[in-house]
Amino acid sequence: WTLRSNLASGIKEAVLGMRGGGVGETKKRTDRDLNLKTVFLLIGALTIPIFIVYTWISQMYALSGIMAIYAVLFAFVASAIAGYMAGLLGSSNNPISGVTVAVLLVTSLILLVSGVGAEGMAIAILIAAVICTGAAISGDVLQSLACGQMIGATPRRQQIMEMIGVIIAAPVIAFVVQMLDNAFHIGSPDLPAPQAFLMAGIVKGILGGEMLWPYVIVGAVLAFVLILVGLPVLPVAIGIYLPFTLSVPIFAGGVIRHFTNKVIEKKYGSAEEEEISDWELAIKQTDIKPKEKAIRTGLLLTAGFVAGEALMGVIIAALYTMNVHLEIFPAGSEPWWPALLVWGYLAALLLYIPLREILEKKA
Repeated sequence: WTLRSNLASGIKEAVLGMRGGGVGETKKRTDRDLNLKTVFLLIGALTIPIFIVYTWISQMYALSGIMAIYAVLFAFVASAIAGYMAGLLGSSNNPISGVTVAVLLVTSLILLVSGVGAEGMAIAILIAAVICTGAAISGDVLQSLACGQMIGATPRRQQIMEMIGVIIAAPVIAFVVQMLDNAFHIGSPDLPAPQAFLMAGIVKGILGGEMLWPYVIVGAVLAFVLILVGLPVLPVAIGIYLPFTLSVPIFAGGVIRHFTNKVIEKKYGSAEEEEISDWELAIKQTDIKPKEKAIRTGLLLTAGFVAGEALMGVIIAALYTMNVHLEIFPAGSEPWWPALLVWGYLAALLLYIPLREILEKKA
């Protein structure tokens, strides 16, 4: 309801601004956004290349035109949802996967009802790609605007730089993804893509007639039961569909966070009673309590690990494409203990660094 009210208010303000009923340039510098007429013109212009790509893939002009408009409209809604969540709680809480899966399911059903069979699978994936990209970018933009508001930045200038950033990043991302595929092959054990397989399964199941509906119904019933008993659905679902090699580190991270919370609780009081979100705590600059400092340190450290792992993956892929191999052990005969040592070292860092002051005072 809150999102719907904010969205309606934003649309109303945009319409008033376009009609000249808004305050326009009389706004304060920190409240000035891009001209809405320009924004809508750009959206209309970007619909054209989307239509061209859909037509090139499907060779169906009428369907491609309808689906291009549909993609833009759904991207607006998905971007509003994702942007709202990211602006409120931080980009790590951007529900990209959930939004994309929901849109893909609805799109596939619409195409199926329209009489489009397996030939519509590529269009369904491309529609989901447009919406997923819009949701991802909106999360980044909203978080940047939220940070900019805290430091007194001009939204209009931020929005211009965001567009420039997207234009520059688009070909770079395409190159990086292609490089990763060449080096490891996306979907292989070296570079699993569980979300991609999930989305491909939805499209093949609905439009290709391969959907195992009993499993879908069982999953829906299980989710309903979990809600009734007060258990979170998402962690259970992640544990079911993610490979064991990914769910184990997630579980280990949860155990480490639980242990650090217990230590913090023993020293400063409950670590779960913070009145601000983890994201707000991570960027907080003043009046940082000792308990908040410990939690904040852990958040920033884990965020750095995630970003560092992603960057190292790209660097290693680049080395592979240049035929530079840095294996310490022969392929196929790697022992298990070095990985366990590294894993244990990282776990120790995640425990020690946030709790360093507490542990040093005890010593």
